[in-house]
Amino acid sequence: MDDINDRKKMAWEGWFYAIQRIDLLIISISGAGIYVVLETLKYSIEKTLSNVWQIKGAGILFVAAIVINFLSQFTGKEANGHEMKMCAVKLSANKKKISKNKKLISKHDTLATIYTNWTNFFNMFSFILMVGALIMVMYFFITF
Repeated sequence: MDDINDRKKMAWEGWFYAIQRIDLLIISISGAGIYVVLETLKYSIEKTLSNVWQIKGAGILFVAAIVINFLSQFTGKEANGHEMKMCAVKLSANKKKISKNKKLISKHDTLATIYTNWTNFFNMFSFILMVGALIMVMYFFITF
């Protein structure tokens, strides 16, 4: 049993580490993408290039990916806050009081679940926006 609990703990730590890395990668790659977009737009003005709508669209997607990722940070914070409040209520109540606090526990548990679902949605959405922006930038440079 101890081996399974240790393995579960290691898996959770690995999962949590991967989530943190993905957030950092989305922010880093999108930030670098914004730089590439701005430099390309500057070059297009100097050389009077036309048809730069793809690069502008990519820039918008990169910025949106960062903004959505910040929203996921907020919802993640809220989810963890409600999870902590729920645990605090459970820990502070003895067995007799826990029945009185079921409503409060249920409220925090429900809110934690809602915020967690939003966090997952925002994380996936920001990843998709970043990938879409990368595809647009690559398509621009391939066809340019």
